[in-house]
Amino acid sequence: MPVSIPPITPTSFRSRGANHVSDLRQRRHQQTKQALFDAAFALLRKHGFDGVTMDQIAEHAGVSRSTAYRRYASKEDIILDVPRQFVAAWDEALAESHGAPSSPPPSLSHLMKVGCLGVASWIDANSGNVLLAYKALAAAPTLQASDTSDWVKRMIALILEQRPDVNVAEAATIAGAYMGALDTMMMLWVESEGTTSVKTSTQQVLKLLAPILPR
Repeated sequence: MPVSIPPITPTSFRSRGANHVSDLRQRRHQQTKQALFDAAFALLRKHGFDGVTMDQIAEHAGVSRSTAYRRYASKEDIILDVPRQFVAAWDEALAESHGAPSSPPPSLSHLMKVGCLGVASWIDANSGNVLLAYKALAAAPTLQASDTSDWVKRMIALILEQRPDVNVAEAATIAGAYMGALDTMMMLWVESEGTTSVKTSTQQVLKLLAPILPR
């Protein structure tokens, strides 16, 4: 069957060129952020949270001070990229679950398990940086309230999506119970210096929490 190839016009050519430039800028932006993130955690391992400055991070990453501040507002902002990755891991795990053929549709209990274990697997794969981040967050109490708030919001949204009969207050209570149990689990994990499997511990926590989910 013949393939129809759309004509290349000056407008379409400029559009493709603009998209290419935009993609290139985005890649460079992400590469610079990754370099700053890696530099920050390399310095944290050596000097601790209080012994590291943004100027040192920028120098270690090989970028200017102004470039560093365009990517991250502060060294605390770099640390908070770790809990942001929790949310990304949650989203990715649920996206894969939603994309997989299923009959009947997955239950709320199954989706909560998929999301939580997706985060746990990411933590196990990045345990060194996560451990450093948790220790840094403990040294900066003002950041602790924001480190998992987006994850809680994701849980609430999932509960409301799957169970329209549950009101917001009930969904928030359930999500809060999950987050409280997972936070406690992570606190114990940090105290053990990350020697245990977060995924295994999460599976145990989920079994204990299962009865509070609406059926």
